Amino acid sequence: MATSSPQSTEAAVRLFAIPGELRSFESFDRGHIHDTFLSTWAQDGVTTRYLHQRLNQNVFQDIPGLMRNIERVTGHLERKLRDTGEQDFRVLKLVPTVDGRSWSTNGSGAWRTYEYIENTISCDTCSSPGDAYEAARAFGRFQSYLQDLPVDEVPETIPNFFSSAFRLRQFEEALAADPMGRVAGVEAEVRFVRERADMVNVIDEHLGKGTFPQRIVHGDTKLNNVLFDRDSHRAVCVVDLDTCMAGWTLYDFGDLARFTAATSAEDERNLELAGMDLDTYRELVRGFLDGAGDALTDTERELMPFAARLVTYTVGLRFLTDHIAGDTYFKISREGHNLDRARVQLRMVERMEALDDAMRVT
Repeated sequence: MATSSPQSTEAAVRLFAIPGELRSFESFDRGHIHDTFLSTWAQDGVTTRYLHQRLNQNVFQDIPGLMRNIERVTGHLERKLRDTGEQDFRVLKLVPTVDGRSWSTNGSGAWRTYEYIENTISCDTCSSPGDAYEAARAFGRFQSYLQDLPVDEVPETIPNFFSSAFRLRQFEEALAADPMGRVAGVEAEVRFVRERADMVNVIDEHLGKGTFPQRIVHGDTKLNNVLFDRDSHRAVCVVDLDTCMAGWTLYDFGDLARFTAATSAEDERNLELAGMDLDTYRELVRGFLDGAGDALTDTERELMPFAARLVTYTVGLRFLTDHIAGDTYFKISREGHNLDRARVQLRMVERMEALDDAMRVT
C-alpha cells in the first residue's frame, strides 16, 4: 500500500464533495485491509462526520471493478429500502468526488469516502444471544434484498474466493513444494484434511445441477461487519462490502457461524476450548432464516449445518496452507501462529461433526 505524509493524506479527503469546513481528521481503527480515517466537518453550526479509506491495492488490484460492484450493490439496496418502506435498516452511502466519481486517487493511493453512520457500534463478540440473532437477521435480510440482482452485474474481484476446491488444490501444491520443511510436523492435520476432501465438491455439484442458484453474497460475514444501534442494540447496517460478488448464499451463513458461534479465540492453543456454541448457532439459524425469508430453497435450509462445517474446514485449510508455505498471506505474531489457527478450525469441524444431529435445521 502506498505510504504518504499526513498532509497528502488529509489532502486526499478534499478530493470528495463534502460541504463545510474540515475541523478534524484522525486515524480510525477499522479492519485489517485498508487504512481508515474519520473526519469532522462543520457547516452552519452543524457537524457531520465521514469515513475515508485508502484502499489496499495489493489485495484489491482492480479498484475500478471493486468500486463498480459496491456502487451496484448499494444502489440496489437503496432502491429496495425505498420500495419496501424499510425504516430500521441502513445502507452504506458513498460520497462522490468533486468530479462525480465514487473514488479518487492522489500520490498517497486510491481513496473512497462513506457517510459515517452515527450512534452505532460494532462488536467482536456477542454480549447476548440477541446479538447473534440480530447480526444473522441483518445478513439474511441483506441476502433477501440482493436475490434479484443479476450475478453478472457484480463480477468477481478476487478469483476463486469462495471455492473450497481451489483452496484444496492450493493446499496440495504447498504440500508438494514444502518450501519450509514443515510438512513432517503436520502429518495429523494433513490426514484430517484429506479424510474430508470430498466436502469441497458438494456445493459446486448442487450449483451445477441447478438445485439452487448463484447469488450475490457478502463474503465476509464476521460479527464486526454489522453495525448495531447504540441504544436499542438492533442491527442496522451491514458494512465492508469489498467481497460482495457472485457466490453461494450459504457461504455467508457458514462464515458467520464459524466466527460468531466459536467457543474460543481463533488462535487458541488449548484445543479443549475450541468448538461450537450450540445456543449461539441456533440463534444464528433463526436470525438468518427470519432475515432471508423465502430467499432460500429447501435444500439450502437443509445444508446450513454443512455450510458451517465446510466454511470452517476451508478456512482451516487456508491457515494450514499458509503455515506450510511459510506464512506468506496471513499476518502472524508468533512462531506457528497459522498452525494454531488451523488447528482451532479443524477442531471446530470435528466438534460440528459430533453435533450434526443437534445442528440440523427443521
